[in-house]
Amino acid sequence: MHRRTLILGGIAISCATASRAAAWTLVTKEELARDLAAPHLEKSNATIQPGAPMIEVEQPDETRPIKPPVTIRLRFLPQGNSKIELTSFRATYGWLALDITKRILEHAELKESGLIANNADISPGNYKITLQIADDLHRVGSRDFEFTVV
Repeated sequence: MHRRTLILGGIAISCATASRAAAWTLVTKEELARDLAAPHLEKSNATIQPGAPMIEVEQPDETRPIKPPVTIRLRFLPQGNSKIELTSFRATYGWLALDITKRILEHAELKESGLIANNADISPGNYKITLQIADDLHRVGSRDFEFTVV
């Protein structure tokens, strides 16, 4: 019985360690500080192009403060008979429009229906991320979303 407890305890520790090791950084503390110091001009990245794909943010919840690790879950909604062009996905952070596309894609599952990236580590603060996706008719949809990490 004691041996079984030791084995199960070792498995639990291994799983917890693997889970922590899988965390990745969405935005560094330095990038957050630089963005906070930048002049903030009002701009909107709302989709203007008729028929452009829409991006729905399922997670994180913009209406409530969240705790890390963060899951990013997006749904891509093509309009009409168009198809999403996966290679067109872009994500930028903050007023400085720091390109964070590569770091998200390295940890995400990207499909025509959307994107999911789990276990993103992110420091407390307020964040604004701009997302873009295009369709096979070269129409680009974009979406800003803002969330607070506590």
